[in-house]
Amino acid sequence: MEDTIFIEFFSTEALENVMVLLKYKPKRIVYIGHKHDMITKKIVSLRNFAEKMSPDTILEFKEVPRDDFDAIVATINSLADTYPEAEFELSGGGEMILMAFGFVSATRPLRTLRIDPFTNVEVRINPDGKPTRTYSPIQLSVAENMMLHGGALTPLTGSISTWRFTDEFRMAIRAIWKVSCSLKNRWTKYCSVIEECIKSNPPDSTGLYTLPRGALGESAELFFRLNNINMLRDYNVMKKTISFRFKNEMIRHVVTKTGNILELHVYEVATRSQTFTDAVIGAVVDWDGKTYTYDETGNISLVNYSGSDRGYSYSSDAYYQSVDTINEIDVILMRGVVPTFISCKSGRANSNALHELQTITRRFGGNYAKNALVMACPVDKNPSGTSFFKQRAKDMHIWVIDDVYNMSDEALLSKLIRIQGS
Repeated sequence: MEDTIFIEFFSTEALENVMVLLKYKPKRIVYIGHKHDMITKKIVSLRNFAEKMSPDTILEFKEVPRDDFDAIVATINSLADTYPEAEFELSGGGEMILMAFGFVSATRPLRTLRIDPFTNVEVRINPDGKPTRTYSPIQLSVAENMMLHGGALTPLTGSISTWRFTDEFRMAIRAIWKVSCSLKNRWTKYCSVIEECIKSNPPDSTGLYTLPRGALGESAELFFRLNNINMLRDYNVMKKTISFRFKNEMIRHVVTKTGNILELHVYEVATRSQTFTDAVIGAVVDWDGKTYTYDETGNISLVNYSGSDRGYSYSSDAYYQSVDTINEIDVILMRGVVPTFISCKSGRANSNALHELQTITRRFGGNYAKNALVMACPVDKNPSGTSFFKQRAKDMHIWVIDDVYNMSDEALLSKLIRIQGS
């Protein structure tokens, strides 16, 4: 349908503005909207997104008065005259625009459709008044979703900079997760001690660590367990020290940051299923898609994240320093065009964690996005505290999946899938 022309009622929900663009990649899309909705920042983000996803599509924007019904009717009639074969997509638009469209459609035959972002079901009403329903799978990657909402994944994102999900590493995640489940709260305590001890005792040129047992204390138990599941090399316990090499750098990253294993477990379980069409772990997001680099002489230059198929490109020689707002999101899952933002907590969480998650979700997903707080331990041993926290999360439309240490992989996956059905 390359020659098709669509007329869209501009929506404050970015996803509603691009469904026909993604499905049909048409010749032209004309957006009708009010000035206070079609702000420059949103238009720029939409143009950047369209340039990547459908570069031959022409975007046109027409402002209409907020309260002048006759002027809106005249604009719709003018567009229908100019593009008699155009189809009107009805997802967005304010009340006055929709009223004006209803008035016009009662006086002349118009072709209309709507594509539901949740289900990808398209309902089309032809001039004869007969509706048809069709389904076409439409997908966005995590990086593309960020671009649509004016942001960008940066090269610091874990899926780019740290983790490589080979079959061997997936097996390692499962093995280490079992260890963390057996230790529960001690896992967090041990990893914190080990992280500080390793900072004070860097490895030699061959990667061999020699750590004082006195500084490790009880956390030395973790190395014993890791060695039993073949995550260490050259493990040796002496009277005052423990020496070893990590199996690889990824294993080192798992052990030296307390929350990494929960994030990896959630990601690994989620990506076993075909339900989710894309996934990213440790997503470092730049809010306006513009991050700057400083070279050795102090010169500043802009990094472009939209140069590759995944939505980012960068030079590894540059030192990255943001002068804008940056946030990290533990796990992001895509199901079609709808994202789920997940925050993982190995320890306790408070209301601030809920507000941070809600802010990120609204900024980079709008009202269609889902979110969840995944906790390794129960919310709280105090029943009244549990009730308050979970009710607060429910009021904010945030799923809470807690006590994951005692949850099967199948149960966790089922809950993750259910989130997008809510």
